[in-house]
Amino acid sequence: MVWITFMLMSIDMELSCDERVLKEMDRDIKKHYTNSLFSLATGKHIFNGSPLAFGEGNIKRRIKNVLNYKKPGFWVVTISFIIVIVVGIALVTNPKQGSAAQRKDDLTGDLSDIPEVMYNTEYNKVKIDFLSDMMGFKPTNKFETNDSRTVAYIDSTLKTSITPAQEDNLNNNHTNQYRIELSNDIGGYSCSLYYDTLYDKAYVVKDGGLYEIGIDFARYINSFMENANIDFHIDDADAVALFQTYGWTVDYQINSMKDKLNNIKVLTGFNPNAYYFAYNNELSKDIGLDMSEYSDTLDIDINIYRIHESMPQEFYPIQDGRGIVVKDNDKIIGAFISAGRHSTFNACSLKGNGFEKVTGLTLNEWFSKMIKVDNSTEKRLSKLEPEQVIAEYFMSLDQKDANTSGYCISKKALLENLTSNMINEELFNEGIGLPLTGVGIRAKSNFDNLKSAKLFKTELIDEADKNTKIFRVTVDLQYNKEITIGSGQQDWDCQMVYESPQTGWKIEGFGH
Repeated sequence: MVWITFMLMSIDMELSCDERVLKEMDRDIKKHYTNSLFSLATGKHIFNGSPLAFGEGNIKRRIKNVLNYKKPGFWVVTISFIIVIVVGIALVTNPKQGSAAQRKDDLTGDLSDIPEVMYNTEYNKVKIDFLSDMMGFKPTNKFETNDSRTVAYIDSTLKTSITPAQEDNLNNNHTNQYRIELSNDIGGYSCSLYYDTLYDKAYVVKDGGLYEIGIDFARYINSFMENANIDFHIDDADAVALFQTYGWTVDYQINSMKDKLNNIKVLTGFNPNAYYFAYNNELSKDIGLDMSEYSDTLDIDINIYRIHESMPQEFYPIQDGRGIVVKDNDKIIGAFISAGRHSTFNACSLKGNGFEKVTGLTLNEWFSKMIKVDNSTEKRLSKLEPEQVIAEYFMSLDQKDANTSGYCISKKALLENLTSNMINEELFNEGIGLPLTGVGIRAKSNFDNLKSAKLFKTELIDEADKNTKIFRVTVDLQYNKEITIGSGQQDWDCQMVYESPQTGWKIEGFGH
C-alpha cells in the first residue's frame, strides 16, 4: 500500500507540474509542450523513482492531461479552497469533552472514551507488589487479578509510556515503589513504578530505561493497595452511565451496603447518619436528586465506586475520589463524589461543585436553617459564655460524659471529622471523635484511654471577630497510654465560634 501510494503521488506531482507550466504562461503552449514531452520519451532515459526528479514515464497520460487542460475559473478555485479549509478544520478538531469535572489529561488516557477492544494485550494476569515500607492506611501490599479490561489497560499504558526521563533520587521517603508483573501461560514481563506523592510525579522503569508516566495511572495502581474488596464486575449500568454523563469514570466497586436513611430534613443533636447524608444531599441536588423525601427509609442501598479522575483542583492535594450512589428500590436518589478517609468537606457534586457553590451558603448559615435544638443539655449550653462552655467540656471529659462533651463541640468540627481515619470501604464513622481524649486511630470509645481531665485556667488571647475567640487553656490530662498526647499539665489554644442562634458558642478545635 505504501509503494502504491508513492507511485500515485509521483504521478499526481508530475501532472500538477505540467498544469502549473500551462497556467503560468500567458499564451497557449499546449502544442509545443506536448512535443517536448514526446521528445523526452524517445530520448535518453534517466533514473525514475524519486519525487524530486521526475522521469519520462506516463508520457501518454501526461500528454492527454495537457491537451485537455483548461485554466480553472475564479469561482472554481475559490470554492475548492473553502472546501479544503473546512475539511482540514474538521479533521484537526477534537470533540468537546462534556465534563463539568474537567478531567486531567495525562499519559494514561481515559478509560471511558476508549473502547475495551483498543486495549490490546497478550496477557491474562497482572500482579502488583507494594515494595515501600510505609504502608499507611493500606490494608495489603499485594494485588492480583485476571480481569481482562484491567490487564489490557495496564499493559497498554506501560507500553505507550515512551517519554524518557531523568530522576536522581527515586529512593526517598515520599516515593512509593511498586513492581508490576504481566503474564500468560507462556511468559510475561515486569517493570517498576515509582510514584512521588510529594511532587506529584510518576516514573516507570522498563527495559533498562526510565520513562515518565501519568499520575492518574500511578494513583490507579496505588488504589489496589488501598481497597481490600475490589469488584470489577459492576451490575449497576445506570450508576456508571450517570457518572459518565458528568465526565467521571468508574474503575471498580469498592463496597456495597444497606443502611437506614435518618431524618435529613431537620437536624437535631449530632447523629452521624443524618448529618452525613444531609450534607451530601445538598451536593446531590446539584444534579437534580433529592434524598430528603426518603427520610426515615429503613433499607437504602449504597454503592461505593473508585473514580478514575482526580478530584477538582480546589481540593488539591486531595486527588483520590469515590463515587457514592444511594438507591431506593433500584432508583437512584442520591449521587456525589467523596474523598473518603479525609475531611467530610472534601466532597463535590457530579458537576464538580463544592458545598458553598451549590448551596450559596456558608456551613454555619446552612446549620442555622437546618438545626433544631430539642435537647435540654444543648439548650442549656447554648445560653453559656465561651469560657463556661470550655469549663463544661473538661468537666464532662473528666466524668466520661460523652453526651455533654459532644454538645460542646461545633457541628462543623464533628461533621468534618466524620470520615477521618476510616477505611475506604466505609461510608462514615459511626462514633464521634472528641478532641484531647488521646485515643488512637479507629478507637471504639473516646474514653478507652483518658483517665482524667482537670481545667486550671482559661485566658482570652485573641478575638478575630464577634463570632470567633481564641482562649489559652491550662489543663492536666492523664492517659493510660500516651498515644497521641502526653500526660501532665499542658497549655492548649482553644478556638471558640458562635455557631448559630440555636446552638450558641461551640469549641471549634484545640491547637498550639
